[in-house]
Amino acid sequence: MLLLPTGMVAPTQRTIPDFVLERPVTAAEAVAAGATRGAVYAQGCSDLFAQFREGLDCRTLVSLERISELGAVEWDGSTLEIGAGVDHHAGSHDARVRAALPGLAAGWGSIATQRIRRRATLGGNLMARRTRYEMSVMLGALDAELDFLTLDGTVTVSPAALWDRAEPPGGLLRAVRITDVRQVWFGYERSMRPLMTVAAAVRTGTVTMAVGSEYTRPYTVGAPLGTDPAEIAAALPEAIGDAAGSARYRRHVAAVLLGRLLERRTTGEGTPR
Repeated sequence: MLLLPTGMVAPTQRTIPDFVLERPVTAAEAVAAGATRGAVYAQGCSDLFAQFREGLDCRTLVSLERISELGAVEWDGSTLEIGAGVDHHAGSHDARVRAALPGLAAGWGSIATQRIRRRATLGGNLMARRTRYEMSVMLGALDAELDFLTLDGTVTVSPAALWDRAEPPGGLLRAVRITDVRQVWFGYERSMRPLMTVAAAVRTGTVTMAVGSEYTRPYTVGAPLGTDPAEIAAALPEAIGDAAGSARYRRHVAAVLLGRLLERRTTGEGTPR
């Protein structure tokens, strides 16, 4: 038994209420099954038991294991699309991801442990909405698009939308899409984690920095390329500070890490080949 800060006692697996297990084979079937009250999507399940212990209300568990389309990766030379069911190991080693955004492949392959990388998925990392999970930081810098399938059609949102509302968008996360990849250089710095991680995406004339930590939601700041990293970091909000590090200190760390990333860019590290 685990005593939570709220004073509530979290259940063990033995005390999890009964639920209905659905195993659809298409995304459309999954969306229909997930439209019921208390439905929860699951695939890698690396975070699922923690959610149960935290009081997850699951009446229907919709397994996504059999939906092959969620594991697709597509690269047409300009747009990279990664299915929500792609696990961390497969995604970071995929030849198309490496060709399109080697910096993303490197950053993606550095997160979590080997055991988790083989099970946890891109979609699970995003939809768990845990501040210590890192894919929303990387995808925020890349200005990625998240496609959700709903009963009424497809809804496309930004990674920030996962944090801008009390509840995530409805429907099933199908894929993540990054456009105009040929024009992008990307790098990721996590050497100061858990205090902070920093992602940087450089497009023609602009740089976008996204920062995250275990304590606050990801934040994204854009500026003209050539702007001093300290000036870019100065735009981060006061909300980024907490007991583990003041906003002033975190801005300083962000500036240092961003400077390292931009220096890597000048050496050609992370440039698509």
